[in-house]
Amino acid sequence: MPDDRSSKQPPAGDDRNLVVVDEDFANADAEDRLWLFWERNKTLIVQGTTAVVIGILGFLAYFFWNESRRLELGAEFTACQDEAARRAFADRHPGEALAAVALTDVADDLKRGGKFADAAKAYDKAVSLAALAAKTPAVEALGARARLYAALCRLEAGEADAAKAVAAVADDVAAPETLRGFAMLTLANVAVAKGDAAEAAKWLNAMDKKLRANHVWKGDKEMLVRSEPALVAPPAPAAK
Repeated sequence: MPDDRSSKQPPAGDDRNLVVVDEDFANADAEDRLWLFWERNKTLIVQGTTAVVIGILGFLAYFFWNESRRLELGAEFTACQDEAARRAFADRHPGEALAAVALTDVADDLKRGGKFADAAKAYDKAVSLAALAAKTPAVEALGARARLYAALCRLEAGEADAAKAVAAVADDVAAPETLRGFAMLTLANVAVAKGDAAEAAKWLNAMDKKLRANHVWKGDKEMLVRSEPALVAPPAPAAK
């Protein structure tokens, strides 16, 4: 009676089929082994490759969209040639660094025109817009500049506590040195104008201690000292 060989065949899907194939390819060359690897893993390889390609295409699409958007935003900003246009631009794009730049430009124009109260308010808004933008050194420096200039405008307008706002920037170690030095020099000049040599000396000494030896305001500081004999040997500050 002949053997029933069908009962000896492994069922479909049985992993023992792979063992037979491995035995058949025991002495196969690299090309045959590569073909075998492909046959076993082609679905996974295709899916993985497709996912990588889709991811790369998505990244490139976002990159080029973002670059295009930045160019459009820059062109829109450049087209703003007056105060109304710049204010409108800032209102349309809160969270963008250029919005803070637009309001700073508005404030600078108002300051040059002697409208110190209005300029201070515009600088305040520029500070708020800079806080909404992505945190970069340039944006943070822009915010510090707007804070200082808002205080300086209030100082020009004779507002109370304006000097304290200037001093806050002078003491802010996170602010750029150029702005801190200008704040200190301004406070020294204000003190000299009031005849308070001790207060002036305090801020001039702070420039020596807290700024680099070759800071940009060094020449102005030395000129102020030479122009005021009282600063050569100022009296000690009054105890508080």
